[in-house]
Amino acid sequence: MEHMAIGNLAADILHECSVMDRECQAKNTAPPTLEAGTSTAFWLESSPEITAARTKALGLLDKLDAVLRGPHEFLHEYVASGWDQAALYALLQSQTLEHIASSGGLASLGTLSAQSGIPSDKLVRILALLRCKNIVQEPEDGVFSLTTISEKLVDDGDFRAWVEFQLFETRVAGAHLGEALNEQPNEYANGTSGFKRG
Repeated sequence: MEHMAIGNLAADILHECSVMDRECQAKNTAPPTLEAGTSTAFWLESSPEITAARTKALGLLDKLDAVLRGPHEFLHEYVASGWDQAALYALLQSQTLEHIASSGGLASLGTLSAQSGIPSDKLVRILALLRCKNIVQEPEDGVFSLTTISEKLVDDGDFRAWVEFQLFETRVAGAHLGEALNEQPNEYANGTSGFKRG
């Protein structure tokens, strides 16, 4: 089993980030940020060196996350991510991101609650979950803005529709898959598919 000491993982992550930074400078590619309005070829047309370093860095970050959290907290966060996805689905259904965009990029909790019809005590919890995932920002207490991630959901209707579909379908399919796998006999060729139900 590969060695996953904190120091080794951190050093390997730093190395891969340095590779990406050097490549961005060499190719005159703007470095990525989450600020609204960010556009960079880093995400779309990266060199093979950037792509390889990014893939390796992301894998190392996943390992570091698991090492730092430990088994209990890692599994808790892994399972709890379903709430983050449900929060995003609820927000997309409510048109709250569009309300932020149409308010000049900043909107108060009260305004968003009035426009979406979601009570402010519930909406603030949804927005807090999504702020932790960098989907929205809260530059002032109770005032929300978009990030480049949420701008993509506002600006690209086809991609947004795909995200909404995936958020809905994976919840349903996951439940059906668990039920289908418990049915016997259940071989690959003639078993029950959890994805054909419902």
